[in-house]
Amino acid sequence: MAGEWLAASSKTERDRIFKNTGVRWSELLRLSYWDPTRFIVVDAMHNLFLNLVKYHIEHVVGLREDEKTVFPPATTEEMKVAREVWAKGVTNKNQLKKVKIPALLGLCAESEISLPVPEGRRLKRDVIVNALLVSSGRCVECAC
Repeated sequence: MAGEWLAASSKTERDRIFKNTGVRWSELLRLSYWDPTRFIVVDAMHNLFLNLVKYHIEHVVGLREDEKTVFPPATTEEMKVAREVWAKGVTNKNQLKKVKIPALLGLCAESEISLPVPEGRRLKRDVIVNALLVSSGRCVECAC
């Protein structure tokens, strides 16, 4: 295929060949010992950085979560801390912001508080904290 690309007489023909095969000519192919299928290293870290692995798994393989936001469940210790902060009556919104997101979600589940559907990729901590404060009748701005 690379030989076809090299033998092509025009740029449009080369573009067509590349579009169909994904192969172009390389001067390395002139080396008798060069085997591109064995000597090309896949740059795994670069692929991870560009989210190519995620794209492949979600769109090519089709393994995708239905919900956009998936958090691991809160540990027993995280829930204990969250319940303690919540039981104090929260005099400052920043106290709730220090609680880990899975524990905040646990508090919402325990209190049967429904959360809005996230617009982006993740449910933001501020949204969860505000939902907790509003449901409890506390002021969202100062949590009084």
